[in-house]
Parts: sequence; C-alpha cells; structure tokens
Amino acid sequence: MTNPNPGITAKIAAAADHARPTTCPRCRSPVLTAWAGRVAALRVVADPEPIDATAEILARLNGRLTWFLITSSLGVHRITWRNPTFTPHAKHPVIADHVCPPHPVQETLL
Repeated sequence: MTNPNPGITAKIAAAADHARPTTCPRCRSPVLTAWAGRVAALRVVADPEPIDATAEILARLNGRLTWFLITSSLGVHRITWRNPTFTPHAKHPVIADHVCPPHPVQETLL
C-alpha cells in the first residue's frame, strides 16, 4: 500500500529523534524521550539533567547508556548516540538513561 502523503512521512522521520519532555510513568520523575537514530532507532528515556565526566563513568559502570543532547539554532532538542570513546563532553551536554529510584522498604524506615 502506498502512502497517500509522502511529505507527512518525511516530516515524521525528521522529527523522530526530537526530545520530548514528559514524566516517568513509574516514579513520576521528569524525563526526556526520543527515538535515537534513523535506522533501527532505539527508544531513549533519559534524565534531563546534564552530567559531568565522573557521573558519566558511574552511569556506564551501572549499565546505563549515555547520550548527547543536541540543541539546534531553533531551540529544538535532539538525543543522539554517544560513542564512549569520544572525548568527554566535547561540545554538547551529555545525559544518561533514566533509572527509577528504589522504593523504600517499610522495615528500613523504622
């Protein structure tokens, strides 16, 4: 079946990696969501706060991926893949995958 409006498909594809602010459905923390990549894209849910090099190392040691948060001249945010061999924080802020904080256990509160 052919698409009746190929212009719409091109616009959707161009905006797929735009970061959208939302909240985590589990912990209600603010997060950014996007599809990172053009082919075989990954759905990214990341914390919106940029991290420094030490926090990035700790995030990677905990199994979290890190991403570049690129802002265009028009103010549009995009999330793109960050290769771990790049120099730390070259020219774009780095953000990490979101991990919900652990829920407190009742016995530990006493």
